[in-house]
Amino acid sequence: MARPPAPFPWNGRTLHEIRRSALINYFAAVVLAAGAAIVPAAQLVRLPTWIPAWAVILVVGLPLMEMIWRSGLRPRLVWNDGGIAVVRPFTISVYRWSEIARFDEEFNRIHIVFADDGEEEWEFDQAWLWSKISKRYAARRGRNQAALMKALEEGRARGELVRPPSEVPRRPVALYLIMVPAVVFGQWLVTTV
Repeated sequence: MARPPAPFPWNGRTLHEIRRSALINYFAAVVLAAGAAIVPAAQLVRLPTWIPAWAVILVVGLPLMEMIWRSGLRPRLVWNDGGIAVVRPFTISVYRWSEIARFDEEFNRIHIVFADDGEEEWEFDQAWLWSKISKRYAARRGRNQAALMKALEEGRARGELVRPPSEVPRRPVALYLIMVPAVVFGQWLVTTV
């Protein structure tokens, strides 16, 4: 049986969330940081000798880390008794449970269907190939929809007095600290090649 998303404490209330995969996104961050570290030593880019390697790595790497944060680690669905917040790369939308008719899950998408027949779509990570290999992973299908429908029922019953979550998540410091070993590695590459 698949487990529903775990709640966590937030300002004295319990929040629930569905996020994209931190493992996938941190792996992508490490790969991008390693790529940024190689740029100064690559023969494809000719840099003046007065430009330090660490500056090039930071100029290339930090925007890539911001892209990982915006596209992979920041987006999430967060809900409490009052409603649900859809956190996207640059914006956040907050809805009360009374505005929502139902949730539909389609492979790696959650469709939020509103009472006025409008719809909003949110994507989460669901690796197609991995679901074909692992039965346990494939069994996760539908658990997000089940958790959201349960939250919708409970929220309608008791949540009108509670405000929906509306705070924006903070950037993880660890994401940007990945650039430190990249700078050291890049500096080492430039001096040894």
